Amino acid sequence: MAVRTAAVALALALSPPAAAAVSGSVIRVPRDASTVQEAIAAAGAGDTILLDAGTYRGGYVVPRGKRGVTIRGVDRNRVVLDGGGKRKHGFVVHADGVAILNMSAHDFRGNAFYWDGGDRFRASYLTVWNVRGYGIYVEDGESGVVDHDYVSGAADAAYYVGECRPCRATIAHVVARLSAVGYSGTNATGVTIRDSLWDRNGTAVLPNSFANEALPPQARTTIVRNRIVASGRARVPIATPLAGLVGIGIAIAGGNENRVTGNLVTGSERYGIAVFPTARYVTFEPSLRRDPGPPWRPRANRIFGNTVTGSGSADLALARGSGVGNCFVGNHVRTAQPDRLQSASCPRPTPAGDARVALALTRRLRTMADAVLRRRRPPFYRTMPEPPPQPSMPTR
Repeated sequence: MAVRTAAVALALALSPPAAAAVSGSVIRVPRDASTVQEAIAAAGAGDTILLDAGTYRGGYVVPRGKRGVTIRGVDRNRVVLDGGGKRKHGFVVHADGVAILNMSAHDFRGNAFYWDGGDRFRASYLTVWNVRGYGIYVEDGESGVVDHDYVSGAADAAYYVGECRPCRATIAHVVARLSAVGYSGTNATGVTIRDSLWDRNGTAVLPNSFANEALPPQARTTIVRNRIVASGRARVPIATPLAGLVGIGIAIAGGNENRVTGNLVTGSERYGIAVFPTARYVTFEPSLRRDPGPPWRPRANRIFGNTVTGSGSADLALARGSGVGNCFVGNHVRTAQPDRLQSASCPRPTPAGDARVALALTRRLRTMADAVLRRRRPPFYRTMPEPPPQPSMPTR
């Protein structure tokens, strides 16, 4: 993982300007390179690109050959990528070992920070608001860290780590606020999501299985010690096929062997924690409409030691048609569907699941999404509030 120790972070902050040809050098923008893309072209493995305070256009690409590069802002709140509602992405990373640190981005039509096939990623101390796609999006990257980030007003998902097996990725100490989905992880096996705040998103945490993406099904995600507040209770921008699942705190959609423990889930519009098969997937893009076949049926998921209160339909829910071995034990709740969902210990014979939950959550995604969009009339993503200033990354 690029730049993880305090010693390296201090060296980056204090190093004088150096020539790009020296391994481990610091390339300052605009002092040493006039643009970010020029700095990327000049950088070698181990180099750091340091962005001075200012507003940047985005649209930067880190090609596959630029392994091991760190891109860091001097101040999280004063280094800002502004897409202007016109440009698609802030950064697109194809290389392994790339870290993007300590900056902000807003108003992109796609994603703010996007790793596409880049392994050993790091996304730390980033602030994102008002993007039509994802705040921080990692696709086909097996190992990495997403930490101390803040994403608000994402019309798809604030955070995504997906299409990887194994995923050896951790999302920790982040905030997702007022986004359609807080975390979406399609076909991600092995992600840890911990110690984070998920506030007034459509759906907060949503690991999911769909055969139209690589490496299904999703499995073995750990969701621990998160605080999840008022899912589905606020107006949020929505531009995702998963719109029909709005109103759930933690949703295990067709995944297997996931572990959900020690979370506090309050005030979800529909379900606090729900486990259900995934519906047949049809995308919104006409050129990509594909039918992947029968649903993925969740099995062997363990939901234990959570506190769930104030859910509109049920604090805990298991849909009829789910697979075997799903276990709910030791959760502090008032309502469940089916009523006798919790057991004294795991494992035990799997309950049949509830037909009401299946009816609500396992219809065709497009049908459910259309109904939600008609009912909620979501706001335009660029109209969401700008977040307050966030702490910069420590230099020591």
